[in-house]
Amino acid sequence: MRADWEEILDMWEEKELAYFLPECLPDMDDAIYQRIEKQTLRRIQKERSRISRKRIAAAVICLVAILGIVGREPIQAAFEKLFHYLPGAGIYTNDTENTMYRAEMVTDHFEENGVQVRLKNVYGENQMVKLEVELHGDDLSEGILEEQMENSPDVFLKERYQTVLFYGGTEQTLVAKKSSWITEEEQVPQFSMGYEVQVENPAQTYEVHIAGFDSVLSFTLVPDTGMVQPENIGASQTKNGITVTAGAEVTDEGIWFEYYVLSDETVAETDTEHRFSMITIPYGYFRWDDVPDAEYYQQRYLKNCKGEILYPKDLYFRDDVENGERILYEGTAEDFPLTFYQAALTGIGEERETLKIPVPVTSEKLEKTIDFPYGMVTLEQAQIHPTHRESIKEMEIIYRIQPKEGKRKMYGVFMQVQEAIRKGSNELTIFPEEDGTYHFTANISAETKEITLELYDPYYWIVDNYTLVLEEPKETK
Repeated sequence: MRADWEEILDMWEEKELAYFLPECLPDMDDAIYQRIEKQTLRRIQKERSRISRKRIAAAVICLVAILGIVGREPIQAAFEKLFHYLPGAGIYTNDTENTMYRAEMVTDHFEENGVQVRLKNVYGENQMVKLEVELHGDDLSEGILEEQMENSPDVFLKERYQTVLFYGGTEQTLVAKKSSWITEEEQVPQFSMGYEVQVENPAQTYEVHIAGFDSVLSFTLVPDTGMVQPENIGASQTKNGITVTAGAEVTDEGIWFEYYVLSDETVAETDTEHRFSMITIPYGYFRWDDVPDAEYYQQRYLKNCKGEILYPKDLYFRDDVENGERILYEGTAEDFPLTFYQAALTGIGEERETLKIPVPVTSEKLEKTIDFPYGMVTLEQAQIHPTHRESIKEMEIIYRIQPKEGKRKMYGVFMQVQEAIRKGSNELTIFPEEDGTYHFTANISAETKEITLELYDPYYWIVDNYTLVLEEPKETK
């Protein structure tokens, strides 16, 4: 992969990179190049099966450079050249070798036999049609034996809800490439199945028949011919290298609202790799007990023209898309103009620092400082606590975090002890005590004399907030 990267840098001069942008690229120092490299390789790893490496690298080089350094116009230009948007499927890198198809929904949901059925994330790419069927309701688990629930509810449900696709006189029984079953106490059970179907001509109408239901889902795929700028999604605002863009569409169901956060840095709230492992907290607070309920629920909201907060119609109608979310709200065209507010986001750095710490007999002061771009971590003390096993002892690190001045302020960091007996559960920084100190623990062997402490992926507030006004819906159906 390193060779691919070096080949790109050797092959392309600035004028060739500028082909992808109407403006000249800014000068980039070594640090920026290293950041671009990390982002590029990460994108290649994530999408290597879909488009060529060099096309991804071209897109990421240009996008990272302009998003982090230049203003709004180059962002729009980059979108026009490098990306296109498919409703319900997110923002996709454009490749001249790929033909993309967007879905026009005919019937994308129904409710029958106590089960809600929904068609989502539908699009076409070359000769491949991709779709997802989601089922939601208490009756989903009816007929599943306890043994099946413990072993393979997915297998049982895929057989019960066998899905057949009809198109152009063809009938094809679908086999799910992926499936997921979610059932927890106090939650309505949910089951989803993802499909990929090879067809000769994707641009046609499809019907989805599911065993056990009389109702039918249907959609039409049409070629996606143009690029979109962020402003064409609805409204867009850029501050300090972060662009938030949002749009809304009125349907018979309500208002489908979508927003995207565009940045060269990882943003926890819109990055599926980190969203469920990150501790994000409202800006300016370090402990959840200190956050007023009113402020917690106002981190992101949508208001109508009367200043009233709109509420999602159902958690069932909520999708994660590339760099954002798509949500169905109760409302009509009369609610416009809408105001979308997004409070300070949490960014995640890629820095990693390691240091050796001797294992004390009982307790020892450390007075070690680790410097990160947006804050400092000061290790104050190491303590040893006995456990119920003589061969294992618990080592506790007490430390503080001091944010630096600026638009990005560090408030947490991932930690790991290389010599720990078990890793994973102790990696996340917990919230500080009332005195402002953090306490990190790891179990080590009683024979261990020195540990290697890793501090990595610091997280920080991106201080700005965003207010976008959506004057009118994109389209009223």
